[in-house]
Amino acid sequence: MTSESTIVALRSFSRELALVAGGIAARYAGPVAVTRKDDDSPVTEADHAVQSAVFDAIARRYPDHAVIGEETIRHPDRHAAAANAQFCWVVDPIDGTRNFARGMSIYATSIAVMEGGAPIAGAIHDASTGYTYSAARGLGADRDGEPLRLSECRIGADTTVLVSSFRRRPAPSVMRDWMDAYIFRNHGSICLHLAWLAGGLADGAYALECRLWDMAAGALMIAEAGGVITRDDGSPLWPIDVGRYDGGDIAILAGSPVMHERLLESLRASRARD
Repeated sequence: MTSESTIVALRSFSRELALVAGGIAARYAGPVAVTRKDDDSPVTEADHAVQSAVFDAIARRYPDHAVIGEETIRHPDRHAAAANAQFCWVVDPIDGTRNFARGMSIYATSIAVMEGGAPIAGAIHDASTGYTYSAARGLGADRDGEPLRLSECRIGADTTVLVSSFRRRPAPSVMRDWMDAYIFRNHGSICLHLAWLAGGLADGAYALECRLWDMAAGALMIAEAGGVITRDDGSPLWPIDVGRYDGGDIAILAGSPVMHERLLESLRASRARD
């Protein structure tokens, strides 16, 4: 069992890395050139610069730890293999690359440390506000030192659900039901959706096309703030075998316990109709 002091140290380092990453990304601010990866998703020079700096820092501090990132690992020999390491860092250097590339400041860096297939510490730096969110297993979640708390709003006319884009598959039919019942928002960054949900800025979140690096840190924040996050069929998110993870989509559903139950019920009902 990993000691509390180790988890605290990992949380502190993840927060430090997120702040450094935010500073690097900010130096590239403004419309930037975009290239396309094999899946047609965008990537910029800033994505590579941020990830390289974060991975270099991890290799210096924790050479026996593994890393997984959204972009290519340029020096894989500097890190332990994910299949064998006790700890694995999961990094999204810029979540919200489309926003970033067009000069919008709604993007973030997400950094999490996983052990046994689940996150135990992590941080998200929000470029839109300058806030840094962090969490540690069993030790809570905060935003620049202030504890995160879920929204206490009753489900009603102002209930807000953060829904990510659907690009590679049709939107599920339940979306029509939700559009009639709730306010929708999509800010182009799954990790920000999760951090904001943990901090009470929204009531639920849904993403059909989510990757491990998009949600590992944010999922821990939601759990530590008292929320619920699962796969969209209600099954547990964790454990995930990082040694075998191939970058595939993970559909997620999150909210306060009441809101998560409400959204899950409607998803199941919609699928039964379909």
